[in-house]
Amino acid sequence: MEVTFIKRLLAAIVAAIIFAVIYSSISYVPQSQREYNTYYFGFFETAFFVILYAGPVFLMVGIPCSILIDKLSELGNLHSKKNKYIKRLIFYSIAGLLVGTVFPLILMPGDNSLSILFWYSLIGFAASTIYYHVLLLITSNNLFKSK
Repeated sequence: MEVTFIKRLLAAIVAAIIFAVIYSSISYVPQSQREYNTYYFGFFETAFFVILYAGPVFLMVGIPCSILIDKLSELGNLHSKKNKYIKRLIFYSIAGLLVGTVFPLILMPGDNSLSILFWYSLIGFAASTIYYHVLLLITSNNLFKSK
């Protein structure tokens, strides 16, 4: 099944929003646990900034990686849907880990400990997995089928 650019674009936008909601939920500090005279971002402020920073990464890195992964996954002779799913999930996961690891190396040269690289690679893994599953939902849904 061919996945159009519009479907990939829609998947990137939806995945960025879902990623922002999950990230904001994890990083939110309830009012009862906040320190006095310390500013904390609210849920929607955090979500806004996550979309602002992660959205372009989903669009400019995620979509080209997705096209490349789909081309690479078509090279094998896997005919089972389960095998195709697992193969693409592995490819998307590896791409997310790599992008997540390279991201701090480019943006914060010289300030990279193993813990920072680990957390960024974990975030990249989560983001790529979210994108892949949103793309699967969009391409398998009858509402978005090409006519």
